[in-house]
Amino acid sequence: MVEASFSEDIQVISGADVVFTPMESGSEWSTLAKDVLTPAAVEHLGRVLREQSPLPELVTQQLSQHLISIYQDKVAAVVQRQGLDAIDTSLPHFKLGNGRKTGTEKNSAGNTRTLELVFDHDKIKSYLRSSLAKFFDETGIWDEFSKAVGANVTIWIIEELEASIGTPALQSLPTEELHRTIHQSIQHLYSSSFRDRIDLLSDIYSQDITQSIVGSFGLPSCTLEDMEKLLGLRHRIASRAASHLDFPNVTVLPTSIPIASSIRAQLRPDLWTEDANRVAVFQYRSKSNPQNYIEHYITNPGDIALLPWEAAEQIINKFGFDTVKLQLIFAARAMEEEEPWKTTFTLRATDIIKLLGWDRNHSTNLPDKRNAIATTAYALSCLLVKSVWIEGYGRRKVDASTPIGRMWDVLIEPHGQFDWVTGKIEKPDEVYITVSPGLWTKNFLNRAGSKAKQALHQFGYLAKDILRIDPYHNELALRLAIQLTLDARIRVRNRNPYDYQ
Repeated sequence: MVEASFSEDIQVISGADVVFTPMESGSEWSTLAKDVLTPAAVEHLGRVLREQSPLPELVTQQLSQHLISIYQDKVAAVVQRQGLDAIDTSLPHFKLGNGRKTGTEKNSAGNTRTLELVFDHDKIKSYLRSSLAKFFDETGIWDEFSKAVGANVTIWIIEELEASIGTPALQSLPTEELHRTIHQSIQHLYSSSFRDRIDLLSDIYSQDITQSIVGSFGLPSCTLEDMEKLLGLRHRIASRAASHLDFPNVTVLPTSIPIASSIRAQLRPDLWTEDANRVAVFQYRSKSNPQNYIEHYITNPGDIALLPWEAAEQIINKFGFDTVKLQLIFAARAMEEEEPWKTTFTLRATDIIKLLGWDRNHSTNLPDKRNAIATTAYALSCLLVKSVWIEGYGRRKVDASTPIGRMWDVLIEPHGQFDWVTGKIEKPDEVYITVSPGLWTKNFLNRAGSKAKQALHQFGYLAKDILRIDPYHNELALRLAIQLTLDARIRVRNRNPYDYQ
């Protein structure tokens, strides 16, 4: 998705590109137009054009047609390459069955499945129109268009006067009288004989603006999800509501080594080092068996290429109490799953805000708090784990080492009004965070293995009040609470587990 201002692109759509020059004395009348178009006159024109001009509707119509066409082509291409299962058919504009076929495939039973796109065009246009309103203001389109219309109206008036009274009489008119005549026409812009010509200017401008917007988005590289956000199609429906974070006051929490070491890695950025390959690494070694160790690295979302120290340090600096508390939430929620390494769960940023007690902070608005949760989740998504940990029971040795992989696979989905100036959803109505625990959980949270006394399934209890402790005013209390939560470790295979209070 392009994240750029389009103001430079819009500059080419200036009034000079569409001004019709009179037969003679063109430069003289153009100078007159500049004198007439004072800031107050341009502002008045802008107000009239906002109310009367078809420009926004024309851009909306052209843009919706173009984006829908591109989106249909992309859906068809995805279905052809990856099949219908690659499409999120729970979105309301997708219909499986017969009809206008965007994609077809045969299932295992040999039956043909078809995918139909059914758009609510009025809803799409309404979404685009709302997005364009802010875009028009922030990129100065109305100002440019007002100047273009004013320049043309000035010249049209001069042409009419020249045709009516002749060139010599026109040239002898006092400047004040010319100004007064032009201002009167501008005051009654859409009731004048120039209305059709102004609408023609709107049509010319709408095509240039649409081309500029389309060119700025880099549509060939946009994903289906990007296109759905542009068209306002990716709004969650009630049936896809996220999991509620209705934790009891004390809930089960995994405290196996990867959880404990990653929390330490987040709270102690000073313990990160640069290895021989200039890669940032955090290492935790067992005190009882130095051959056992956990390492953490930093990567970009979407791949597991390790970031060099300079880039990784930017992520490491985002770690802290917020990422630790969010990880505790992820871990406690993962414990509810029978096989966490096979499942995902989706959380709402708004629910996380309440669980952390941020709703009591009235100095920051709710959209900014949601963005803060998204930033915290992003940092966690960059944390990798590599574990080599051998434990056993009696003579039986269990190699619980895992390959390098993510601590948490995280998909962050802001939803709200798309800001076409920044290319982002700046003030999200909600942020959905879909989490898949990394594959390290298969070794460290395998309950079946725990029953066979062959896994590192260790857990403690998380008191919900810990998440609400303010790290700025009660840092020591929060550090102590986290440490006690991790230290009060219970192994499922313990024959006589201690009681913890």
